Amino acid sequence: MSDARVLEEQQRRIDELIAALGTLDDTHARDIAQALLQVVLELHASGLARLAEIVTEADGAEGPIVARLIRDKQVSALLLLHGLHPQDLASRVAHAVEGLRAPLGAQGVRIELVDAREDLVRVRLAGVLTGKHVTPADVQNDIERAIFEQAPDVARIEIDGMPDVNVHELRFVATLPTS
Repeated sequence: MSDARVLEEQQRRIDELIAALGTLDDTHARDIAQALLQVVLELHASGLARLAEIVTEADGAEGPIVARLIRDKQVSALLLLHGLHPQDLASRVAHAVEGLRAPLGAQGVRIELVDAREDLVRVRLAGVLTGKHVTPADVQNDIERAIFEQAPDVARIEIDGMPDVNVHELRFVATLPTS
């Protein structure tokens, strides 16, 4: 299983277990379990915060070690969980959009970041989709995947100006008449 899949599975399992805690009938046991979880998270957050300070002091905020930590999906997710990610949401979304420019440009589409907030990211597209075997749904999926990978804390993504497909690129398949 890939690291990304393991991370997704771990995050899903954590969500399930936290939800299960809320359904416990024994309120005393539930309160103890929630308090334990909170203390463990605070311990991890303070340790990670100190680790981030040490790395930043040694490497600089823009140094190669910090860059590697940001690129690592597991480390990045952990830093986000504790509010310690060295890049703000707008910077992470801008980085994702910048990474989309070349592949979308090759398909005849330009992308512009309009707004990046936790509750909503808006991008605007322009151009005519000319790539073979590419649909507007593919473009939408690529954009959403790239942004959510960099900024999983975003609630919603809106894409304005979804391009039309260049009809000269479409291939029609003959269908047999039904009886």
